[in-house]
Amino acid sequence: MAALEPLPPLQFRSMRVEDLEPIKALHEEWFPVRYSAAFYDAAVRERMVGTREPLHTIVAEDARTLEIVGLVTAQLTDAATCGDELFEPARDFRAEECSRVMYVLTLGSATRYRRRGIAKELLRRCVLRAEAEAGCGAVYLHVITYNDAAIEFYERNDFSRLREIADYYRIDGASHACYVYALFLSRARAGDVRLDDDDGRGDVASYLASALARAALLVPAAWRTCIRPRRGGGAGRA
Repeated sequence: MAALEPLPPLQFRSMRVEDLEPIKALHEEWFPVRYSAAFYDAAVRERMVGTREPLHTIVAEDARTLEIVGLVTAQLTDAATCGDELFEPARDFRAEECSRVMYVLTLGSATRYRRRGIAKELLRRCVLRAEAEAGCGAVYLHVITYNDAAIEFYERNDFSRLREIADYYRIDGASHACYVYALFLSRARAGDVRLDDDDGRGDVASYLASALARAALLVPAAWRTCIRPRRGGGAGRA
């Protein structure tokens, strides 16, 4: 077995305009879909394509060479406007505690540094950002069903699979299903925040899981505009 390349000292920061080309190259290396030029142009300015709403970005770079070796992009959004009735109000449900969600758009690390903890640290920092936001109840994302490495990664980091969505991705003319994964934050899991027993839905975490599982497209509407079609049909979201 070949020896692993030593992991360089890392530093973390937000994206900058000059990151556009290396970030585009990494996304094209990592994902089977192709993102539009507008997506990259907005992302390096920490804005969501289409809406110009804030985008949360973290870049991991080699502290010596400043080479980007990993990154995550995510959007904090109101549950009511994320495309579905994600956190549908219910009797005795404290909507002010769990009215927002953090959606992970893209996450990855350079191939030669895979399985070295870079993606794990980026995800941890993303979750910490979500926990620091008032009212954010969950971090969630979509994973194409054949991406076993990503599925294992998220499950190892305490994300739960909520449901499968058929025909979510369209890549090179073929349809592919995805899984919805979510990590419910402490304010959503708090034992003293419960729905009315007569409601029959149990604690808040169970209720949120049910709401997520019922949703068909848990993604801000603007995100649907950033995919550039590939040959054979449109492409999905990653």
